[in-house]
Amino acid sequence: MADRAAKQEVLSALRRDLSRLESPQEARPVLSLGEAALDRRLTGGCGLILGGLHEIVGSAYPDMGAVSGFAAALGARLMAQGSPPAKRALVWVVQGTGSHDLGLLYGPGLRMLGLDPRQLVLVRVRDDREALWVTEEALKTPDLAGVVAELGGGRAYDLKASRRLQLAAEKFGRPALLLAGHAAGAASAPSAALTRFRISSAASAANPLTPAAPGRLRFSVHLDRVRGGAPCHFLMEWMHETHRFAVAARLSRGADAAPRRQGAGGAAAAARPQAPARARPAKKLAV
Repeated sequence: MADRAAKQEVLSALRRDLSRLESPQEARPVLSLGEAALDRRLTGGCGLILGGLHEIVGSAYPDMGAVSGFAAALGARLMAQGSPPAKRALVWVVQGTGSHDLGLLYGPGLRMLGLDPRQLVLVRVRDDREALWVTEEALKTPDLAGVVAELGGGRAYDLKASRRLQLAAEKFGRPALLLAGHAAGAASAPSAALTRFRISSAASAANPLTPAAPGRLRFSVHLDRVRGGAPCHFLMEWMHETHRFAVAARLSRGADAAPRRQGAGGAAAAARPQAPARARPAKKLAV
């Protein structure tokens, strides 16, 4: 009888653990993207889980500017949490002069998205291995809103590395936003991340004041991976006035029409300086 009771207790404990894994929304802080239709599609059905690893990849190389813009917009949402918002820092890990030849982050563009450069800690590393180490250590640091890390596509980031980051993010309750490259390889690689956003550039919304000028930023967002949910595809718009996302259109899973590339510059310019052929080198962002 004693053995049977002990086995029953073990089974009950396992069921409780499985229940917590299957219902991650319970007692776990989340970040609303600004619209319920988006939040319902994420793990737990109520927003982006803060204590987790979230990957952001580009559909192709030209979309990496839009990836940076999308990550900066998410960073602005993180910084705007609370009432009033807490004065916490956001760590952004870059390699060399910026990932994928896009240059360093652009202060005025970040301000346009709602991300104050004075609250941004820019960490420059040599390679992916060092970027992953800095990301894990930064997740342990108190009073941070989260960590954004750019990877160069090396082999250091694999399933084991993603598990380490997911465990660290879950333990310390801070999100890790990993800019994990582009193309089909990055979008299909095995990972322990809770979500994987695949970003394509999209034409900006019409400007009601000046039709010839670009309007609000738009992102074609494929939710390729979401723990506990189903993949989906949204055309998302960034609302500069309220620093939130809105749904411009919900697209079917098969509606992967080629995006119009004239929209890519809008997202890229918001987060990265657009250098002409003979532009001067980008200056280091003061933090």
